[in-house]
Amino acid sequence: MSRFDLSRRSFIKQCVVGGVAVYSAPMLFNAGKANAAMISDELMEQWKGTGKPKFRLDGVAKVTGQKIYGRDYRAMDMDGWPDIQHYGFILRANKADHRFEGIDLSAIPESAKPSLIITSATLKDAGIKLPGFFGDKMLLAKGQTPDYLGHAVALLIFNNFASFKAAKTRLQFSDSAVIYGEKTPLTSESKDPLASWRIVRSEGQNGANGVDNYSTLSDGLFFPNYVDHQAVWPTDGDKSGSTDQRAIYYANAMAKQMDEEDWFIFEQDYQTQSIEPMMMEPEAFNGWFDRASGTLHTVLTIQSPHDFYLQAGEMIEHSQYKGQITKLVVHSPFIGGGFGAKDHSIFPYYGLMASLLTDKPVHIANDRFEQFQSGLKRHPFKMHHKLAIDKKTLKFKTLISDMVIDGGGRLNFTGSVTMVGASALQGVYYLPQNDITAVAHPSQNPDCGSMRGYGTLQSMSSMEMMVNESAEKLNVDPFKLRLANLMQPGYRNTQGAIPNGALRYQEMLELAQKHDIWVNREQKKQQFEAKNPGKKYGVGFGIVTKDYGTGANAPSTQVSITKEGKIIIRLASMEMGTGTDTSQGTLVQQYLGNMADEVFLGEVTLWDVMKLKETDSPYFISQDKQDEMQKDPRWTPSIAMASSASQSSYFQSHTTSIAAKIVFEQGLWPAAIEIWRTQFFNNDHAAPDFTDVNNAHWVDGKLTAAGYPPLSIDILAHKAHTMGLVTGVMVHAFNRWSWAESEFVIEGKSNKLSIDALALQYGSGASESKQALMAKSGYHLLDRTQVSYPATAMNHAMVTYYAPCATLCEIAVQEGSGEVEVLATHTWLECGRVIVEKLVEGQIEGGLVMGLGHVLHEYLPLGEEGAGNGTWNLNRYQVPLAKHVGVWNLTHTILPPLSESDPTKGMAEVVMIPIVPAIVEAVYQAIGTRFYHLPISKKEIKKALS
Repeated sequence: MSRFDLSRRSFIKQCVVGGVAVYSAPMLFNAGKANAAMISDELMEQWKGTGKPKFRLDGVAKVTGQKIYGRDYRAMDMDGWPDIQHYGFILRANKADHRFEGIDLSAIPESAKPSLIITSATLKDAGIKLPGFFGDKMLLAKGQTPDYLGHAVALLIFNNFASFKAAKTRLQFSDSAVIYGEKTPLTSESKDPLASWRIVRSEGQNGANGVDNYSTLSDGLFFPNYVDHQAVWPTDGDKSGSTDQRAIYYANAMAKQMDEEDWFIFEQDYQTQSIEPMMMEPEAFNGWFDRASGTLHTVLTIQSPHDFYLQAGEMIEHSQYKGQITKLVVHSPFIGGGFGAKDHSIFPYYGLMASLLTDKPVHIANDRFEQFQSGLKRHPFKMHHKLAIDKKTLKFKTLISDMVIDGGGRLNFTGSVTMVGASALQGVYYLPQNDITAVAHPSQNPDCGSMRGYGTLQSMSSMEMMVNESAEKLNVDPFKLRLANLMQPGYRNTQGAIPNGALRYQEMLELAQKHDIWVNREQKKQQFEAKNPGKKYGVGFGIVTKDYGTGANAPSTQVSITKEGKIIIRLASMEMGTGTDTSQGTLVQQYLGNMADEVFLGEVTLWDVMKLKETDSPYFISQDKQDEMQKDPRWTPSIAMASSASQSSYFQSHTTSIAAKIVFEQGLWPAAIEIWRTQFFNNDHAAPDFTDVNNAHWVDGKLTAAGYPPLSIDILAHKAHTMGLVTGVMVHAFNRWSWAESEFVIEGKSNKLSIDALALQYGSGASESKQALMAKSGYHLLDRTQVSYPATAMNHAMVTYYAPCATLCEIAVQEGSGEVEVLATHTWLECGRVIVEKLVEGQIEGGLVMGLGHVLHEYLPLGEEGAGNGTWNLNRYQVPLAKHVGVWNLTHTILPPLSESDPTKGMAEVVMIPIVPAIVEAVYQAIGTRFYHLPISKKEIKKALS
C-alpha cells in the first residue's frame, strides 16, 4: 500500500474543517496530463499556436474514449487503496402515504445477503446525520411516514459485486422489500411552504428612468405569515406605512386600476411539468476510510466539491468518528454532465455515511432507474397571469401574477429557484407596474433543485405565450407589440433595479422580423400544405433574456508561468461538458500571447493560501455587519461558488483575466523591457522610450512594442524567473451584481483591482526577502489596503446581469399521429465577447434540443405514477432524438460584441428557452388550438384535430 506522506505541495493545499484536515485532489485523470499523454506535439501546436482552438482541450480524450469520469473508478484503480471493493444499494420507499415498518430481505438468497444493513438506528448510534442544508431523516425510522416518494429507508452493503447484483435484482422493483403499515396523510400536508416571494413595483411620476413610488430594491422585501400551512399576505395598505403596508397599498391600487381602466386585459393559467435532467451519467460515489492513517478518501461526481468538503466536515464533526479522522481527501474528477442536477445533491452524503461505517472501500452508483427516482428534478410551476395593455399605444401597463411551485419532498434550492422564476417573468419587456407572487410548497414528489433554466424557463415561456396570444386578440403584428414594450437601457426591472449594460433586444427583433422563416410564412404555409396532404404548417417566435449569476459569485483562479514558458491555469470551476478548460485556457492569450499548456479544474483547497474566511450568509448579512467585517483583509462575503454552465464564461473568466494580466504586467512586461533595454537600446546614454505598457502587443505569440524585436514567451518567462519577478498569481473575487474592488500594493505601487484577495509567486531568482515572503505557503499573500463591496441592498435587486436569445421555428404537424416535425429553426444570441465560438455554437444547439424536450416530449407525472416510484427509465421517458430536432436546419446568428471590452456573458441556459414559446405558437398557427400546459403531447394534438 502506498504511503500518504505529505509533500510540500500537498501541505499547502490543506485546510481544516470541523477539526479535519481536508486535502483536495482535483482531477484523478487530469486534463493537463491527458494532453501530454494523448495529444501529439503537432496537435498541441495547433491548439496553442493558431490563436483559436481547433478542438476542445479534452477533445481527443473524449472522442477516443479516454476521458475518465468519476463513475468509472473502483478501488483497484486508486493508488494506495485496497483492491477489495464493497458495493452499496440504497433501498427506498415507493409510497409516501403509509408508515414505514421495516424491510424484508427474505427474497435475497443466502449467498447474496448483505454484510451490513445500515438503518436509521445505525446512524443514531454513530451520531451520523445530514448537514443542515439537507434537513433531517437521512434514513427513515420505523413508524415514520416518508417525506416523499423515494425516501431512503436503508443502505445495504455487499462484500462483492456478484452479491450486490443478485440482491439488487431481487429488491429493486419488489413490492415486499419495504414493509408498510397504516395509511397516513402525506407528510407534506403538515409542512409550511418552502419559500414565498412577492415582487411589487410601481413606477414613479418620472417614468421608466425615474425614482419608483415603490420597489423591492428601494423599499426592501416583505414576507407572508403561514396559517394552516398556507401563505397569508398582509392586506392592510398604507402609502406612508411599513414596507409591507406600502407594498400592499400599491398592489391594491394597481389591481383597482386594472378593473377600472379601459385596457385590454389578458388573463390565463399556465402549467409546466416535472422533468428529469438526464445528464449523461447518473450519480456515483467511491469512498474509503483508512482507519490506520485516519484518512477518509472520497471520489465525487458533483458540481460543488467545495460545498461538499465544508458540509462533509460538518457531518464528521457531529459523528462519533470526529476524533478518528485526521484527513479528508476529496477527488473531483470529470462528472459526466450536470445541468444543475449535481449541484448540492444529497447523494454523496450517503456515500460518505457508508464509508464511515465500512472497513473497506465502498462504491455506490445510481443506475438510471435510481437516478429517476432519487435525483433532483425541474420544478413544476402553476401560474395565473393577468396582463393589462393600453389599446391605443399597445404599451403594457400592469402585470399581476400568482405562481405556485412544487418544491418536492426535501428542500434544496427551491427558495432561489422560486425567486428567480418570479423575477424573470417580465422577460425582455418593461412593466410600469407589477405584483408578482410566488410560493413554493413541499410535496410527495422527488426533490427539485437547480436544474438548467432555474425557474426562468417556466415563467418566461408563459410570458411569451401571453404576448403572442395578446397580439392576435389585439389584431396587431406580434413584433409590433414586442417593439412597443421592450426594456431599454436605463429602464428598471420588476424589482426596481437597472440591468447592467446595453440591451440589444430591438436589434434582435428587427433581425428576426426580416428572416425568411417569418417574412414568407404565409406563402410557405400554402405551398407546404398543398404539397404535403395530411400535414399542417406553422411558424412561431419567442424572445427572452436570462439572468446569470447568483448575487454571491466568488470565483478563484491561479495563473502561473514556468521558467520554460509553460502557462498553467488552476480553476475552482468543474468541467461539465461545457468546455470550461478550453475557454479558460484560450482566454489568457489576451495577456500572455499564448493559450495555456495545462488547465487544472475543480481545485478546492488550493485557495486556502489566501486564508479567506466568511461569517454570514452573503444574502442576509446587514450593511453594518459587512462594513465591520470588511476591515479584516481576510474576510469575504463568500469563499467559493458551485460550478454551473452559465457561471464560468463571465465569473470564472473575470478572475482568470485579472490573474493573467497581473502575470503580464508584473512579470513578462518588465522582463521584456529589461531585455530590450540591455540588448537593443543605448541605455547608458538615454532613458528607454518603450516603457508604456499600452504599447505592448502580442503578434503570433511573441511580444513586441514600439518596433523592438518580438520576444517569445519562453525567453520572457526565463528572464522573469531569473529577475525574481511575478511568475504566479492567485486571485479571489466577489460579485453581488457588481464586482468588489480593492487596492493592493505590488512592487511598491498601489493597484486598484476588481478582486478582494491576491497572492503572488516570484521567480527563482527572487531576493532573499522575497523568498522569505513565500516561505510558509509558497505564495506571498498581500493585504488589501482598501476594499469596497457592493452594498447589501443589492440583494433586493435579485438580478441585473442578462443574456438575451430569440428563436424562430417552422414546424409541420402530422394530422394522423399528432406528431410535431421541426422543419427549421434560427436562433439569435447576444452573449457579449465570445471566447471560443464553437463552444457557444454547441450550447446553442444543445440548449435548443433541451427546450424541444421540455415543450414536446419530456414528462414525469406527479405522485405515485411519477419518477418517485422507481420504475421510470428511458423506455418510458421520451427525450428528443435527432429525428425530432431538424438537426440539419439548426441555424443561428451570434451578435458581434459592441467592442472588444464587452464582457463574456453567461448564456448556456438562455439558449433553451425561446424555442418553447416558439413551438407553442407554431403549433397554434398550424392547427388553430392553443395549449397552456407543457409538454404538448401527440395525443392532445390529435384530439384537437379530431
